[in-house]
Amino acid sequence: MDRSWINLKDRASSEYFDGVANFIKIATNHLDEEERTRCPCSNCLNANWNRLDVIERHLYKYGMSPTYKLWIFHGDTVDLSLFLRSNSRFLGATFSNVSECREENVNLRENIGVRDTIDDEMVEMIHDLHGPMFEECRRESNEQDESDKISGMFSEIKEELYPGCLKFTSFNFLVKLMHIKVLNRWSDKSFDMLLELLNEAFPNGVKLPVSYYEAKKRLRDLGMGYESIHVCKFDCALFWKDYASLDKCPHCGESRYRLNDRKGKEIPHKVLRYFPLKARLQRLFLSKHTAEDMRWHKDKRCETEGILRHPADAEGWKHFDEQYPCFASDARNVRLTLSSDGFNPFGNMSTSYNMCPVILIPYNLPPWKCMKAPFTFLSLLIPGPRSPSK
Repeated sequence: MDRSWINLKDRASSEYFDGVANFIKIATNHLDEEERTRCPCSNCLNANWNRLDVIERHLYKYGMSPTYKLWIFHGDTVDLSLFLRSNSRFLGATFSNVSECREENVNLRENIGVRDTIDDEMVEMIHDLHGPMFEECRRESNEQDESDKISGMFSEIKEELYPGCLKFTSFNFLVKLMHIKVLNRWSDKSFDMLLELLNEAFPNGVKLPVSYYEAKKRLRDLGMGYESIHVCKFDCALFWKDYASLDKCPHCGESRYRLNDRKGKEIPHKVLRYFPLKARLQRLFLSKHTAEDMRWHKDKRCETEGILRHPADAEGWKHFDEQYPCFASDARNVRLTLSSDGFNPFGNMSTSYNMCPVILIPYNLPPWKCMKAPFTFLSLLIPGPRSPSK
């Protein structure tokens, strides 16, 4: 049986899906009385017993353990003494403990080389962002487009930054460069100048975008993009959904564009930036750590009278649960708080602020997490100091 799928980086490819399906079919013949078998993913390393549906998810999320060449727990027969002599270092998860086997995996990966480590880093990031995708999802037409985008990113991951570069791929280098730009608040113009210099400094054949605009286009499929929605000059309405094709405000009749001579570029009076929320909330349930925390508000909150350590302990929260028992019955239903205030993004304090961010915070999380930066979601950037009220 062909097992080359185990080494595929693209776990969204049809070859990988077929390989997983064949393994699950084989594993059905090796279940215990509780319908479980050993999980061979890179995280469990055959030390944990799981149901087949859990094993399938693990194989999509973590991949098959690269050390599990002979499926001795799932039907393969082999001379035991010969196998022990040649593969004893990979049996730590079975005959010793999981940590020893994981150390062997780490040593193995170090021997593979720097480039493979970088590739794995990017692969894991993509899988964390988009989550495990299953065959039934791929059959849906709207999900197929998303799958094609993700598969396209895997080909970019393998591109060298320049011919012969061993430390970086072009994709990895660009992600790190964009991260530095954000942390140090570089202007778009300075980033364009840096990219121009790097393209000149690196050897011929370098795979770098020529501008910040091109860099954003390459990384948009990672979930770093936003939707631009035109706004009426007087904040009467958004040119969105039913109003998306209008050239004038449906309420006040003001033109949508401040420049619209039909010859040059049409420039709207105002633009609202919307950062899609659905995918970010879904990611909170992809990790086993945050998935558990998203039920904290119901499973682990303090029921002692008079103690308030989380909004879930407040009378308002309890009143809401009484009013909407169907919603409150499932702890996974997401509860968000909305916060908005103005600020001056350019540091010029002699003028009033001109931008209002809308922040969403998931209150499902425990109090020591829900107010931390990684769990606060920027949802909207509204232009103008008085716009949020409208």
